[in-house]
Amino acid sequence: MHRILLFTFWYLACFPGKLGYDYALLTRMVQNGESTAWWGASYFWIFKILTLSGSQIYLLSFFGLSILTYSLYIFVGLVPTTDKIRSRTLTLIMSTPLYGVFGVTVSHDVFQAAGLIILSAILINSYCKGGNNRAGLHFNVLLAAFCLLTTQIGIVIIAFFCIYLFVKNLRKFVIVVLGFSFGIYFLSNAWISTGQTSVSFVKSALPRLMLIDLKCIVQHPEVRVSQGQWTILERYASKAEWLQKTTCSNPDDLAAPLKLSLLDAQDLSVDRQLAKVFFSLVSQSPAIPLISHIQRSRVALPPPFFQPPTNQIPWDVSIPLGEGTNVALQSGPGLLHPSIDEESVKVSIPPLVPLEIIAQSFTLLINQASWFWGWGGMWLWPMTFFVITRLHRRNFLNLSVALSPTILLHLSIFLSGPSSLGRYVMSTILQGVVVSIILITERLEDN
Repeated sequence: MHRILLFTFWYLACFPGKLGYDYALLTRMVQNGESTAWWGASYFWIFKILTLSGSQIYLLSFFGLSILTYSLYIFVGLVPTTDKIRSRTLTLIMSTPLYGVFGVTVSHDVFQAAGLIILSAILINSYCKGGNNRAGLHFNVLLAAFCLLTTQIGIVIIAFFCIYLFVKNLRKFVIVVLGFSFGIYFLSNAWISTGQTSVSFVKSALPRLMLIDLKCIVQHPEVRVSQGQWTILERYASKAEWLQKTTCSNPDDLAAPLKLSLLDAQDLSVDRQLAKVFFSLVSQSPAIPLISHIQRSRVALPPPFFQPPTNQIPWDVSIPLGEGTNVALQSGPGLLHPSIDEESVKVSIPPLVPLEIIAQSFTLLINQASWFWGWGGMWLWPMTFFVITRLHRRNFLNLSVALSPTILLHLSIFLSGPSSLGRYVMSTILQGVVVSIILITERLEDN
Protein backbone atom coordinates (compact mmCIF):
# COMPACT_ATOMS: atom_id res chain seq x y z
CA MET A 1 0.00 0.00 0.00
CA HIS A 2 2.80 2.42 0.92
CA ARG A 3 4.44 1.91 -2.47
CA ILE A 4 1.16 2.76 -4.21
CA LEU A 5 1.16 5.98 -2.20
CA LEU A 6 4.74 6.73 -3.27
CA PHE A 7 3.81 6.19 -6.93
CA THR A 8 0.77 8.46 -6.52
CA PHE A 9 2.81 11.13 -4.71
CA TRP A 10 5.41 11.45 -7.44
CA TYR A 11 2.83 11.45 -10.22
CA LEU A 12 0.67 14.13 -8.59
CA ALA A 13 3.62 16.17 -7.30
CA CYS A 14 5.06 16.35 -10.82
CA PHE A 15 1.72 16.49 -12.69
CA PRO A 16 1.35 16.48 -15.64
CA GLY A 17 5.02 15.43 -15.98
CA LYS A 18 8.39 16.92 -16.90
CA LEU A 19 9.41 17.95 -20.42
CA GLY A 20 12.90 19.01 -21.49
CA TYR A 21 14.13 20.93 -24.53
CA ASP A 22 14.36 17.97 -26.92
CA TYR A 23 10.84 16.76 -26.21
CA ALA A 24 9.43 20.27 -26.23
CA LEU A 25 10.80 20.38 -29.77
CA LEU A 26 9.19 17.01 -30.51
CA THR A 27 5.90 18.29 -29.09
CA ARG A 28 5.91 21.22 -31.50
CA MET A 29 6.81 18.94 -34.40
CA VAL A 30 3.87 16.64 -33.63
CA GLN A 31 1.54 19.61 -33.22
CA ASN A 32 2.63 20.80 -36.67
CA GLY A 33 1.98 17.39 -38.24
CA GLU A 34 5.65 16.54 -38.69
CA SER A 35 7.30 13.20 -37.96
CA THR A 36 10.82 12.13 -37.02
CA ALA A 37 12.85 9.05 -36.14
CA TRP A 38 15.54 11.09 -34.37
CA TRP A 39 14.43 9.89 -30.93
CA GLY A 40 13.46 6.46 -32.24
CA ALA A 41 10.63 5.84 -34.70
CA SER A 42 8.64 3.68 -32.28
CA TYR A 43 8.96 6.32 -29.56
CA PHE A 44 7.57 8.90 -31.99
CA TRP A 45 4.38 6.88 -32.33
CA ILE A 46 4.17 6.24 -28.58
CA PHE A 47 4.60 9.97 -28.05
CA LYS A 48 2.07 10.95 -30.72
CA ILE A 49 -0.59 8.55 -29.44
CA LEU A 50 -0.19 9.05 -25.69
CA THR A 51 0.14 12.85 -25.92
CA LEU A 52 -3.01 13.01 -28.06
CA SER A 53 -1.02 14.49 -30.97
CA GLY A 54 1.06 16.70 -28.73
CA SER A 55 -1.78 18.30 -26.78
CA GLN A 56 -1.18 16.74 -23.31
CA ILE A 57 1.62 14.85 -21.56
CA TYR A 58 -0.07 13.39 -18.48
CA LEU A 59 -0.88 10.01 -20.09
CA LEU A 60 2.67 9.49 -21.36
CA SER A 61 4.22 10.50 -18.02
CA PHE A 62 1.92 8.03 -16.23
CA PHE A 63 2.83 5.28 -18.70
CA GLY A 64 6.56 5.98 -18.32
CA LEU A 65 6.41 5.96 -14.53
CA SER A 66 4.40 2.72 -14.62
CA ILE A 67 6.92 0.93 -16.84
CA LEU A 68 9.84 2.14 -14.73
CA THR A 69 8.06 0.96 -11.58
CA TYR A 70 7.46 -2.47 -13.10
CA SER A 71 11.12 -2.77 -14.15
CA LEU A 72 12.29 -2.01 -10.60
CA TYR A 73 9.88 -4.59 -9.19
CA ILE A 74 11.33 -7.15 -11.59
CA PHE A 75 14.92 -6.20 -10.80
CA VAL A 76 14.51 -6.25 -7.02
CA GLY A 77 12.44 -9.43 -7.26
CA LEU A 78 15.04 -11.33 -9.29
CA VAL A 79 18.36 -10.29 -7.75
CA PRO A 80 19.48 -12.66 -4.98
CA THR A 81 18.57 -11.43 -1.48
CA THR A 82 15.86 -12.01 1.12
CA ASP A 83 12.19 -11.03 0.72
CA LYS A 84 12.46 -8.71 3.72
CA ILE A 85 15.33 -6.79 2.16
CA ARG A 86 13.55 -6.72 -1.21
CA SER A 87 10.55 -5.01 0.38
CA ARG A 88 12.68 -2.40 2.12
CA THR A 89 14.75 -1.76 -0.98
CA LEU A 90 11.72 -1.14 -3.18
CA THR A 91 10.28 1.29 -0.67
CA LEU A 92 13.56 3.19 -0.38
CA ILE A 93 14.25 3.49 -4.11
CA MET A 94 10.65 4.58 -4.78
CA SER A 95 11.07 7.28 -2.14
CA THR A 96 13.76 9.01 -4.17
CA PRO A 97 13.35 11.52 -7.02
CA LEU A 98 15.75 9.35 -9.02
CA TYR A 99 12.70 7.13 -9.44
CA GLY A 100 9.81 9.58 -9.19
CA VAL A 101 10.97 12.66 -11.07
CA PHE A 102 12.86 10.71 -13.71
CA GLY A 103 9.91 8.35 -14.18
CA VAL A 104 7.45 11.14 -15.03
CA THR A 105 9.87 12.83 -17.41
CA VAL A 106 8.65 12.57 -20.99
CA SER A 107 11.65 11.00 -22.68
CA HIS A 108 12.66 7.80 -24.44
CA ASP A 109 15.42 7.57 -21.81
CA VAL A 110 12.76 6.35 -19.34
CA PHE A 111 11.87 3.48 -21.67
CA GLN A 112 15.52 2.68 -22.31
CA ALA A 113 16.23 2.57 -18.57
CA ALA A 114 13.26 0.26 -17.94
CA GLY A 115 14.25 -2.12 -20.74
CA LEU A 116 17.87 -2.33 -19.59
CA ILE A 117 16.86 -2.89 -15.96
CA ILE A 118 14.59 -5.80 -16.96
CA LEU A 119 17.26 -7.49 -19.10
CA SER A 120 19.88 -6.96 -16.38
CA ALA A 121 17.55 -8.54 -13.82
CA ILE A 122 17.10 -11.63 -16.01
CA LEU A 123 20.85 -12.06 -16.57
CA ILE A 124 21.86 -11.45 -12.95
CA ASN A 125 19.18 -13.90 -11.85
CA SER A 126 20.55 -16.48 -14.29
CA TYR A 127 24.23 -16.19 -13.41
CA CYS A 128 24.08 -15.60 -9.66
CA LYS A 129 23.50 -17.94 -6.73
CA GLY A 130 19.89 -18.23 -5.66
CA GLY A 131 18.66 -17.08 -9.05
CA ASN A 132 16.59 -19.68 -10.88
CA ASN A 133 13.25 -17.99 -11.42
CA ARG A 134 12.06 -18.05 -15.03
CA ALA A 135 8.50 -16.98 -14.27
CA GLY A 136 7.32 -14.38 -16.77
CA LEU A 137 10.53 -14.61 -18.81
CA HIS A 138 8.84 -14.37 -22.20
CA PHE A 139 6.66 -11.41 -21.29
CA ASN A 140 9.53 -9.54 -19.61
CA VAL A 141 11.89 -10.00 -22.55
CA LEU A 142 9.28 -8.78 -25.04
CA LEU A 143 8.46 -5.80 -22.82
CA ALA A 144 12.17 -4.97 -22.55
CA ALA A 145 12.49 -5.23 -26.33
CA PHE A 146 9.50 -2.91 -26.77
CA CYS A 147 11.14 -0.37 -24.43
CA LEU A 148 14.61 -0.60 -25.96
CA LEU A 149 13.32 -0.11 -29.50
CA THR A 150 12.55 3.49 -28.58
CA THR A 151 16.31 4.22 -28.76
CA GLN A 152 18.86 3.80 -31.53
CA ILE A 153 21.14 1.47 -29.50
CA GLY A 154 18.21 -0.70 -28.44
CA ILE A 155 18.24 -3.03 -31.44
CA VAL A 156 21.93 -3.84 -30.78
CA ILE A 157 21.29 -4.70 -27.14
CA ILE A 158 18.33 -6.90 -28.11
CA ALA A 159 20.49 -8.72 -30.67
CA PHE A 160 23.16 -9.44 -28.05
CA PHE A 161 20.53 -10.64 -25.59
CA CYS A 162 19.24 -13.06 -28.22
CA ILE A 163 22.67 -14.69 -28.19
CA TYR A 164 22.12 -15.42 -24.48
CA LEU A 165 18.69 -16.88 -25.24
CA PHE A 166 20.19 -19.03 -27.99
CA VAL A 167 22.89 -20.39 -25.65
CA LYS A 168 20.16 -21.19 -23.10
CA ASN A 169 18.38 -23.35 -25.71
CA LEU A 170 15.49 -20.92 -26.10
CA ARG A 171 15.92 -20.90 -29.86
CA LYS A 172 12.24 -20.72 -30.81
CA PHE A 173 11.85 -17.76 -28.50
CA VAL A 174 14.83 -16.08 -30.19
CA ILE A 175 12.85 -16.13 -33.45
CA VAL A 176 9.87 -14.60 -31.65
CA VAL A 177 11.98 -11.82 -30.10
CA LEU A 178 13.75 -10.99 -33.35
CA GLY A 179 10.51 -11.06 -35.31
CA PHE A 180 8.79 -8.88 -32.73
CA SER A 181 11.70 -6.41 -32.63
CA PHE A 182 12.33 -6.11 -36.35
CA GLY A 183 8.59 -5.91 -36.97
CA ILE A 184 8.23 -2.90 -34.68
CA TYR A 185 11.46 -1.34 -35.96
CA PHE A 186 10.67 -1.54 -39.66
CA LEU A 187 6.95 -0.80 -39.41
CA SER A 188 7.45 2.27 -37.21
CA ASN A 189 10.16 3.60 -39.53
CA ALA A 190 8.08 2.84 -42.63
CA TRP A 191 5.16 4.79 -41.20
CA ILE A 192 7.52 7.67 -40.46
CA SER A 193 8.78 7.74 -44.04
CA THR A 194 5.27 7.82 -45.45
CA GLY A 195 3.99 10.38 -42.97
CA GLN A 196 2.69 13.80 -43.86
CA THR A 197 6.08 15.36 -43.20
CA SER A 198 9.18 13.29 -42.58
CA VAL A 199 12.14 14.83 -40.73
CA SER A 200 14.54 11.93 -40.14
CA PHE A 201 18.19 12.59 -39.34
CA VAL A 202 19.09 9.06 -38.25
CA LYS A 203 20.68 8.14 -41.59
CA SER A 204 23.06 11.11 -41.13
CA ALA A 205 24.20 10.01 -37.67
CA LEU A 206 27.52 8.37 -38.65
CA PRO A 207 28.82 11.17 -40.91
CA ARG A 208 27.67 13.67 -38.29
CA LEU A 209 29.82 11.92 -35.66
CA MET A 210 32.77 11.83 -38.08
CA LEU A 211 32.48 15.55 -38.79
CA ILE A 212 32.26 16.39 -35.10
CA ASP A 213 35.48 14.47 -34.46
CA LEU A 214 37.12 16.18 -37.43
CA LYS A 215 36.05 19.60 -36.12
CA CYS A 216 37.76 18.90 -32.81
CA ILE A 217 40.95 17.81 -34.62
CA VAL A 218 41.36 20.50 -37.28
CA GLN A 219 40.72 23.42 -34.89
CA HIS A 220 43.91 22.45 -33.01
CA PRO A 221 46.64 24.92 -34.08
CA GLU A 222 49.33 22.24 -34.50
CA VAL A 223 47.33 19.88 -36.70
CA ARG A 224 48.46 19.98 -40.34
CA VAL A 225 45.67 19.80 -42.90
CA SER A 226 46.66 19.59 -46.57
CA GLN A 227 45.05 21.68 -49.28
CA GLY A 228 43.44 18.56 -50.71
CA GLN A 229 41.91 17.73 -47.34
CA TRP A 230 40.61 21.28 -46.98
CA THR A 231 38.92 20.92 -50.35
CA ILE A 232 36.94 17.97 -48.99
CA LEU A 233 36.21 19.60 -45.62
CA GLU A 234 35.01 22.85 -47.20
CA ARG A 235 32.15 20.94 -48.82
CA TYR A 236 30.56 20.93 -45.36
CA ALA A 237 31.65 24.29 -43.92
CA SER A 238 34.04 27.15 -44.62
CA LYS A 239 37.61 27.03 -43.37
CA ALA A 240 36.84 29.79 -40.88
CA GLU A 241 33.99 27.73 -39.43
CA TRP A 242 36.20 24.65 -39.15
CA LEU A 243 38.88 26.66 -37.33
CA GLN A 244 36.45 28.43 -34.99
CA LYS A 245 37.57 27.39 -31.49
CA THR A 246 35.02 25.61 -29.30
CA THR A 247 34.97 23.04 -26.53
CA CYS A 248 35.30 19.39 -27.52
CA SER A 249 33.25 18.25 -24.51
CA ASN A 250 29.92 19.22 -26.04
CA PRO A 251 28.92 17.79 -29.45
CA ASP A 252 26.33 20.54 -29.94
CA ASP A 253 29.03 23.22 -29.67
CA LEU A 254 31.15 21.33 -32.20
CA ALA A 255 28.19 20.80 -34.53
CA ALA A 256 26.90 24.38 -34.53
CA PRO A 257 29.58 25.94 -36.81
CA LEU A 258 29.11 23.04 -39.25
CA LYS A 259 25.32 23.46 -39.35
CA LEU A 260 24.82 19.95 -37.94
CA SER A 261 22.31 20.76 -35.22
CA LEU A 262 18.97 18.98 -35.04
CA LEU A 263 17.16 21.98 -36.50
CA ASP A 264 19.34 22.53 -39.57
CA ALA A 265 21.15 19.22 -40.10
CA GLN A 266 22.23 18.48 -43.64
CA ASP A 267 21.33 15.30 -45.48
CA LEU A 268 24.73 13.68 -44.97
CA SER A 269 26.30 10.49 -46.19
CA VAL A 270 29.73 8.90 -45.82
CA ASP A 271 31.69 9.01 -49.06
CA ARG A 272 35.16 7.58 -49.69
CA GLN A 273 36.85 10.98 -49.76
CA LEU A 274 35.46 12.04 -46.37
CA ALA A 275 36.34 8.65 -44.88
CA LYS A 276 39.89 8.97 -46.23
CA VAL A 277 40.30 12.44 -44.69
CA PHE A 278 38.82 11.21 -41.42
CA PHE A 279 41.16 8.24 -41.01
CA SER A 280 44.18 10.27 -42.12
CA LEU A 281 43.62 13.05 -39.58
CA VAL A 282 42.63 10.67 -36.76
CA SER A 283 45.78 8.59 -37.30
CA GLN A 284 47.84 11.80 -37.33
CA SER A 285 46.44 13.05 -34.01
CA PRO A 286 44.72 10.11 -32.24
CA ALA A 287 44.88 11.68 -28.77
CA ILE A 288 42.51 14.51 -29.74
CA PRO A 289 39.48 12.42 -30.77
CA LEU A 290 40.16 9.91 -27.97
CA ILE A 291 40.13 12.56 -25.24
CA SER A 292 37.20 14.26 -26.96
CA HIS A 293 35.17 11.04 -26.67
CA ILE A 294 36.25 10.64 -23.04
CA GLN A 295 35.14 14.19 -22.26
CA ARG A 296 31.78 13.62 -23.96
CA SER A 297 31.17 10.32 -22.15
CA ARG A 298 32.53 11.03 -18.65
CA VAL A 299 29.14 10.16 -17.20
CA ALA A 300 29.60 6.56 -18.41
CA LEU A 301 33.26 6.05 -17.46
CA PRO A 302 34.32 4.77 -14.02
CA PRO A 303 36.63 6.28 -11.41
CA PRO A 304 39.52 6.37 -10.61
CA PHE A 305 40.47 6.15 -14.29
CA PHE A 306 38.29 9.01 -15.49
CA GLN A 307 37.09 12.36 -14.18
CA PRO A 308 33.51 12.93 -12.96
CA PRO A 309 30.88 14.68 -15.07
CA THR A 310 30.40 18.40 -14.65
CA ASN A 311 28.21 19.34 -11.70
CA GLN A 312 24.97 21.20 -12.41
CA ILE A 313 25.72 23.97 -9.89
CA PRO A 314 29.22 25.51 -10.13
CA TRP A 315 31.64 24.43 -7.41
CA ASP A 316 33.36 27.80 -7.21
CA VAL A 317 31.84 29.31 -4.05
CA SER A 318 33.78 32.55 -4.51
CA ILE A 319 31.45 33.76 -7.28
CA PRO A 320 27.95 35.14 -6.54
CA LEU A 321 25.37 32.37 -6.45
CA GLY A 322 23.48 32.32 -9.74
CA GLU A 323 26.01 34.31 -11.76
CA GLY A 324 26.17 32.84 -15.24
CA THR A 325 23.33 30.39 -14.53
CA ASN A 326 19.57 30.22 -15.00
CA VAL A 327 17.08 30.44 -12.13
CA ALA A 328 17.58 26.72 -11.47
CA LEU A 329 21.27 27.58 -10.85
CA GLN A 330 22.19 25.31 -13.74
CA SER A 331 25.44 25.90 -15.57
CA GLY A 332 26.38 22.25 -16.09
CA PRO A 333 24.16 19.38 -17.22
CA GLY A 334 21.40 18.50 -14.77
CA LEU A 335 20.29 15.00 -13.86
CA LEU A 336 16.57 15.43 -13.14
CA HIS A 337 14.63 17.87 -15.27
CA PRO A 338 12.65 20.24 -13.01
CA SER A 339 10.23 21.86 -15.47
CA ILE A 340 7.97 21.70 -18.52
CA ASP A 341 9.68 23.55 -21.38
CA GLU A 342 6.61 23.87 -23.59
CA GLU A 343 3.84 26.26 -22.54
CA SER A 344 1.09 24.56 -24.55
CA VAL A 345 1.17 21.37 -22.43
CA LYS A 346 1.52 22.96 -18.99
CA VAL A 347 -1.27 22.28 -16.50
CA SER A 348 -1.68 24.17 -13.23
CA ILE A 349 -3.70 22.61 -10.39
CA PRO A 350 -3.43 24.79 -7.24
CA PRO A 351 -4.13 21.98 -4.68
CA LEU A 352 -1.06 20.12 -5.99
CA VAL A 353 1.33 23.03 -5.40
CA PRO A 354 2.41 21.90 -1.88
CA LEU A 355 3.28 18.46 -3.27
CA GLU A 356 5.19 20.10 -6.13
CA ILE A 357 7.25 22.16 -3.68
CA ILE A 358 8.28 19.00 -1.82
CA ALA A 359 9.21 17.22 -5.07
CA GLN A 360 11.15 20.23 -6.38
CA SER A 361 13.08 20.47 -3.12
CA PHE A 362 14.21 16.85 -3.36
CA THR A 363 14.99 17.35 -7.06
CA LEU A 364 17.26 20.29 -6.26
CA LEU A 365 18.95 18.26 -3.52
CA ILE A 366 19.89 15.62 -6.10
CA ASN A 367 20.77 18.07 -8.89
CA GLN A 368 23.10 20.17 -6.75
CA ALA A 369 25.24 17.03 -6.39
CA SER A 370 24.58 15.80 -9.92
CA TRP A 371 28.23 14.80 -10.39
CA PHE A 372 27.70 12.07 -7.75
CA TRP A 373 24.15 10.87 -8.32
CA GLY A 374 24.43 11.14 -12.11
CA TRP A 375 27.84 9.49 -12.49
CA GLY A 376 26.84 6.20 -14.09
CA GLY A 377 30.46 5.09 -14.32
CA MET A 378 30.78 5.30 -10.55
CA TRP A 379 27.57 3.30 -9.98
CA LEU A 380 29.08 0.52 -12.10
CA TRP A 381 31.31 -0.40 -9.15
CA PRO A 382 28.60 -1.43 -6.64
CA MET A 383 26.85 -3.33 -9.45
CA THR A 384 30.07 -5.16 -10.27
CA PHE A 385 30.81 -5.94 -6.62
CA PHE A 386 27.27 -7.18 -6.03
CA VAL A 387 27.38 -9.54 -9.02
CA ILE A 388 30.90 -10.83 -8.25
CA THR A 389 29.92 -11.80 -4.71
CA ARG A 390 26.96 -13.83 -5.96
CA LEU A 391 28.15 -15.48 -9.20
CA HIS A 392 27.76 -19.25 -9.50
CA ARG A 393 31.20 -19.36 -11.08
CA ARG A 394 33.46 -16.38 -10.59
CA ASN A 395 35.14 -15.71 -13.89
CA PHE A 396 35.40 -12.75 -16.22
CA LEU A 397 33.09 -14.22 -18.86
CA ASN A 398 30.18 -14.81 -16.46
CA LEU A 399 30.63 -11.36 -14.95
CA SER A 400 30.67 -9.76 -18.40
CA VAL A 401 27.53 -11.59 -19.57
CA ALA A 402 25.64 -10.77 -16.36
CA LEU A 403 26.45 -7.08 -16.83
CA SER A 404 26.34 -7.11 -20.64
CA PRO A 405 23.30 -4.81 -21.18
CA THR A 406 24.93 -2.13 -19.03
CA ILE A 407 28.37 -2.65 -20.57
CA LEU A 408 26.92 -2.30 -24.07
CA LEU A 409 25.16 0.91 -23.08
CA HIS A 410 28.31 2.48 -21.65
CA LEU A 411 30.42 1.35 -24.60
CA SER A 412 27.94 2.87 -27.06
CA ILE A 413 27.99 6.17 -25.16
CA PHE A 414 31.80 6.25 -25.34
CA LEU A 415 31.85 5.46 -29.07
CA SER A 416 29.13 7.93 -30.04
CA GLY A 417 29.97 10.60 -27.43
CA PRO A 418 26.46 12.12 -27.38
CA SER A 419 27.11 14.29 -24.30
CA SER A 420 27.85 13.64 -20.65
CA LEU A 421 24.24 13.53 -19.42
CA GLY A 422 23.07 11.41 -16.49
CA ARG A 423 19.75 10.52 -18.11
CA TYR A 424 21.59 8.38 -20.65
CA VAL A 425 22.85 6.08 -17.87
CA MET A 426 19.87 6.22 -15.52
CA SER A 427 19.46 2.45 -15.73
CA THR A 428 22.96 2.07 -14.27
CA ILE A 429 22.31 4.69 -11.61
CA LEU A 430 19.08 3.05 -10.45
CA GLN A 431 20.61 -0.43 -10.42
CA GLY A 432 23.67 0.87 -8.58
CA VAL A 433 21.57 2.59 -5.94
CA VAL A 434 19.34 -0.50 -5.53
CA VAL A 435 22.21 -2.95 -5.04
CA SER A 436 23.93 -0.46 -2.68
CA ILE A 437 20.79 -0.40 -0.55
CA ILE A 438 20.72 -4.21 -0.57
CA LEU A 439 24.41 -4.50 0.36
CA ILE A 440 24.14 -1.97 3.19
CA THR A 441 20.93 -3.51 4.53
CA GLU A 442 22.43 -7.01 4.46
CA ARG A 443 25.50 -5.82 6.35
CA LEU A 444 23.37 -4.07 8.97
CA GLU A 445 21.24 -7.17 9.47
CA ASP A 446 24.34 -9.36 9.80
CA ASN A 447 25.51 -7.19 12.64
